[in-house]
Amino acid sequence: MIVGAKYWNDRSRYYVQTNNPTEEMLRKEDGKGFLESCGGSSSANCIASLGFDVEIKCPGGFVLQADEVAVDFFNDPRNYEKLRRLRPGIDPSAIQGNRIPQYYPLMAKEVFGVKAEYFESLTWGKLEQWLALGSSVQICLKEPGHFLAVVAKDLVTDEIVFHDSWPARVGGDGFSKRMGKSEFDTNVKNFCIVYWK
Repeated sequence: MIVGAKYWNDRSRYYVQTNNPTEEMLRKEDGKGFLESCGGSSSANCIASLGFDVEIKCPGGFVLQADEVAVDFFNDPRNYEKLRRLRPGIDPSAIQGNRIPQYYPLMAKEVFGVKAEYFESLTWGKLEQWLALGSSVQICLKEPGHFLAVVAKDLVTDEIVFHDSWPARVGGDGFSKRMGKSEFDTNVKNFCIVYWK
């Protein structure tokens, strides 16, 4: 039995970070900053898996990539004052904002109209509780430092199901990958962002 976000297994709601304009600009520039938008992509994966429409259409018909817009929010100078209040001591003009987990709930609300909350002291048990409520949870790996979208839990195998926006990291397809408690305990950072349905 699987519990979690309503559309946890809908591939049409899966976003990858390797095809958006920010990544293309970084890759073309020097290739050193490539793979920077995993936070925006994992956030879009969390929100889309709940059933929210994350497509942003321009008046001329062009559809902006949801993960790109999330990253743009963090790096838009018009938002810096709001972001400073969320993490005093960090200057948003001097760091890529997508690296700061406390910024994600504000972005989710202002860009997608979705309620999200930042939590510290993440445990396997808390993750299970949030998934049982139908939420999705954005976590971050220690190695490599990389965000993932946890969208479900398999109660039979006792594994979480996640979407990895960096497909090459997991063999070419990051959709509906699995992680057990042992890997979670050793390689997941102690914070998360919960997205509510």
